[in-house]
Amino acid sequence: MTIPQVKKEQEKNGRPGKVKVSSSNKQERGIVPTKSGFKRATSETVYVNGEVKDAVMKRAQELEASLPRNFPAMIKLMLPSHISGGFWLGLCKKFCVKHLGEKDMMMDLEDEDGKVFPVNCLVGKAGLSGGWRKFSTDHKLVKGDVVVFQLVKANKFMVYIVRTSRSEGVDGALDMGKKPVYTNNRSTSGKSAFKTVHDSDLSSDDNYVLDESKNGSDEDFGFDIPDGIRMSSESTVDFRQVKSFADFDIIVNGLVINSELSKQLQHKYYELCSSQKLFLHERILDGLNCKLIVGVISQTINIADAIRASELGTQQKEEFVTWESTLSAFEKLGMNVEFILTRLRRLMGLCGNVNRLKRLKTERAEVGEKVKALEALLEKWARRTKMIDEEIERLELNDVVDVQARYRELAKSPW
Repeated sequence: MTIPQVKKEQEKNGRPGKVKVSSSNKQERGIVPTKSGFKRATSETVYVNGEVKDAVMKRAQELEASLPRNFPAMIKLMLPSHISGGFWLGLCKKFCVKHLGEKDMMMDLEDEDGKVFPVNCLVGKAGLSGGWRKFSTDHKLVKGDVVVFQLVKANKFMVYIVRTSRSEGVDGALDMGKKPVYTNNRSTSGKSAFKTVHDSDLSSDDNYVLDESKNGSDEDFGFDIPDGIRMSSESTVDFRQVKSFADFDIIVNGLVINSELSKQLQHKYYELCSSQKLFLHERILDGLNCKLIVGVISQTINIADAIRASELGTQQKEEFVTWESTLSAFEKLGMNVEFILTRLRRLMGLCGNVNRLKRLKTERAEVGEKVKALEALLEKWARRTKMIDEEIERLELNDVVDVQARYRELAKSPW
């Protein structure tokens, strides 16, 4: 066997150099003989027929289509050169340019068990080198396996592996037709919800691949991030670094979502954050949909504006209750709105005192009316009492004696 000779200069750049190998070594690495010599293996040479290739393409695209739309993804077919020899994995050039920035960095690959593998990502060369060998060997990748990379953070790929058969015996296989679900929640066993997918409809001799012979090594089938949303070069930012509105980026799950809010709302949110010297959303729960978080931020701004514009006596109690319940729900999601809730509750207390005063004044007026009615009735009864007294006095002084005498006279008179 011929020993590969690697150019030292290329080793320094991090990408495996070209090697000189014997014919037998070339065949082991998937470099197949042709009439004109040797050429790199493709899906046409790795797989036995076009039906397998079509089935693989469909399955891979179905898997990718099931992933969340807010994270970009790409599909890579594992050729022999990717899992043997130099262990260099070329990535889609367009994907790297659009989503990975300009500087080389360490990238984390997280598998279905939540285990993280750091690899050296050479953005300029559009590939993974140092660390890829360990990931490949630990996961027993073979030619024909398909790997779906989803960029969930600026420096982190979630990796979905589509096996060519069940012969590898990898844990967590999904049945045919079930789609993997991205979530940050862990299962009770401590494993993440990311799963390795197997194609049970293909025999152990079938291979599950993408056609790189037509698309090229720099082609991918990934979806893009929604218009205007972009990846952040930093996963987290300290608000102390924000010196002005020009420095203000709203970062959620590694994505800058400024474009989802109008400039006016961005300015208002910047003012709210500046008042507290922190990003109000910095502790929001991981994995929430970007649209939901945008809605939370927008509604927080609207409620804050409504509170500041409110006037004593013009707000209904129902409005305050609605605002309080909404902000309390946002607080449970991790939104820092305690300072808004505190002011709202103080205002509710002031309004409560005013409303109580109004109720007491109304009640006093009602009691006063009842007192007046009673006083009028008492006056009427007093007048009647006086009349009765006068009548009694008249009868006693003038008529009673005469009546008694007349009564006796009449009673004793003869028939």
